[in-house]
Amino acid sequence: MNELILGLSFVLSFLLTIYGTPVIQKVAHRYQLLDYPNGKLKKQKEPVPYMGGVIIYFAFISPVGLLFQFNKELLGILFAASILLVVGLFDDLKAIKPGIKFLFQVVATYILIKSGIYINLVILPPWLNSLLSFFWILTVINAFNIIDIMDGLAASVGVLASLTIFLVSLYNNNFLISILSLSLAAALLGFLRFNWEPAKIYLGDAGSTFIGLVIGALAIMGEYTNYNDLAFISGILILSIPLFDMVYVIILRLIKGKNPFFGSPDHFSLRLKKKYNLSAAQTVTIILWIQIFLSGVVFLNFYTFPLVTIVSTTAIVLFFSIFGLILTNVKME
Repeated sequence: MNELILGLSFVLSFLLTIYGTPVIQKVAHRYQLLDYPNGKLKKQKEPVPYMGGVIIYFAFISPVGLLFQFNKELLGILFAASILLVVGLFDDLKAIKPGIKFLFQVVATYILIKSGIYINLVILPPWLNSLLSFFWILTVINAFNIIDIMDGLAASVGVLASLTIFLVSLYNNNFLISILSLSLAAALLGFLRFNWEPAKIYLGDAGSTFIGLVIGALAIMGEYTNYNDLAFISGILILSIPLFDMVYVIILRLIKGKNPFFGSPDHFSLRLKKKYNLSAAQTVTIILWIQIFLSGVVFLNFYTFPLVTIVSTTAIVLFFSIFGLILTNVKME
């Protein structure tokens, strides 16, 4: 029965995105809800609608609302996601300041923790688990927001991260995580038809922050330590790419004496694209292969022992460090 529900969830989310996105595009054009090129960070040829987050949100919640019994955790995720969607729309419309946006991110994160979604490491006291959870959710929300800088990038990483969480949840028989992660993956997969280079619609802040919140929550809800006590690190590995980009951008901006929260073309994806003269699609494809490798390491850690986790995590940290140093030499505008 659960398999049938999961199959229906995937199909419903996918079809809602496929057929709903053109409708959202028309609405955005009619009411001028467009992202206009500015010659700096926004170099698209024509104005592009940024309402993609709206259709992904509805494609994500529809199968869950129809096919799953509500509980405290689910209500917490839906409530928090709804807050970020609305606040993100206001941000896309330039109607709120960054401080207000961050305040509502804090509120949404608090709602998640209050609903029972938090890191639960037995070696740590409850207050520290809650504090780490608070920091984790806020970090992932903004990491996904930051990585949404190239056609298809954030949505593609979101698909693979969601599918990784889904496969782990299947083994652990956690049906809530399974239906949420699979519905989100299906919605994002359908959205990629319109978001792949050249993008006909963007996620917008409404989409990227909402996706970051959901994936960040699902990552810490999962169980990774059935065989390996150190495999809890898998939650970080699943989201290594957006986390790396956020840390990388902040470091480079601080080195240049710039405000780390002020937009600049320092993202590793833009540097990779320029260094090797790639298209956006080629750049995203390379990054997706890295994400697939990271997902493979997650499964390796799940079934092995702590030494494997220590070695693999060290290797990944070294890879991203060297990767970042190589790209630092690329001169950006």
